[in-house]
Formats: sequence, structure tokens, C-alpha cells
Amino acid sequence: MRWGIRVWPVNGSMIKEELYRWLRLDRPTDESGEPYPPGYCHFPKYRKEYFKQITAEQLVTRVVKGYRRPEWQKTRDRNDALDARVYARATAAVYGMDRFNDMVWQTLEERLAAASRQLGQPPQPPQPAGPPQRPTRRGFLVDHSRAFRW
Repeated sequence: MRWGIRVWPVNGSMIKEELYRWLRLDRPTDESGEPYPPGYCHFPKYRKEYFKQITAEQLVTRVVKGYRRPEWQKTRDRNDALDARVYARATAAVYGMDRFNDMVWQTLEERLAAASRQLGQPPQPPQPAGPPQRPTRRGFLVDHSRAFRW
């Protein structure tokens, strides 16, 4: 749109499936020395309400006109935390965080530490370097035809 906003559809279903799969991952025991599995979710001390909200939907299969159709149904009224988590995950994918390697993360940590020392303030998350790049029209974020392709 010339003077409006650009909207990209987000395939929330796939992101919710990914999140729920990650929430089921077992935490390695402290004695084992094993690393955390990829996707393991680390949470600060949130209230119970947050966890009720991110698990406030379930995937059910309905039969519509003779065809099985999976859909997400709310199990409680509030699911704001789940929606926010889905959009945050989609944004992370648009910015390419899935492709960050250890060197990129180390560089970001060093920049953040240097900036906080320079300002004498506690570290703040880095801001994007410019306007976001337009995402590709392929991948799991955009779902026009219900055919997931990469």
C-alpha cells in the first residue's frame, strides 16, 4: 500500500506446532553435562497465567465436507501470550535469527557489552540496523496455498 502498511500473513499453525514440540523437550539433568536440545525453551520466573496462556490452544481435527481439517481451538479465553510468542517467532525468522551461528551471537553480545560499558548503563537488546528487509514469499511464514514449500 502506498501510504499504509504492508501486511504479511503468518502461518501461525506451523509456529504453534513448533512451540508445543519445543515445550515438550526434556531438560537435561545437571549431572549429565549434556547441552540443552535445540529449541528448548528457557523461561524467567513468569506467573502461572503466562503458561496458561501459551498453552491455551489445542490442535483438533474436524471433518469439513468429508475432508479432515486440522484447526487450533482455544481451551480458555485468554491466549495473548501465545499470540505474542507466535508473532515474535515469525519476526525472528524474518530477521534471519534461525541462520545465526555462534560467531554472530558472540559478536552481538560483545557489541551489547561494549555499548553498555560506554554508556554506563545495564545492557539493552540491540536495535535492528535499518528497516526490515521484505521477506521472501516462500517459506513457512507465508501460506497462500496451504502447500508448505521451502
